[in-house]
Amino acid sequence: MISFLERCKASPQGTIRFLYHDTGSDPMPADVSDPLALLGDIRLLQLTAAQMETLRSLVTEDLHREGAEEVWRTRAFRKNVIHSFGMVV
Repeated sequence: MISFLERCKASPQGTIRFLYHDTGSDPMPADVSDPLALLGDIRLLQLTAAQMETLRSLVTEDLHREGAEEVWRTRAFRKNVIHSFGMVV
């Protein structure tokens, strides 16, 4: 289950642009002291400092609820949703 989608207040209307892809071969980071490491490269998102803190908080929540493997597995789709709709989820 991709629970981060439950955070959307309303169903987004539009098209998801799939700019981020997961090859399945990238190893999960060993050091997750910063939970955003589980999202990989997020530079293209061009988030503000406040958005980064919000995202860090949400990823930490997901990390405790679902585990690092699930956050890592769904990272590309999460980044595509953020990029396409401008919602930090």
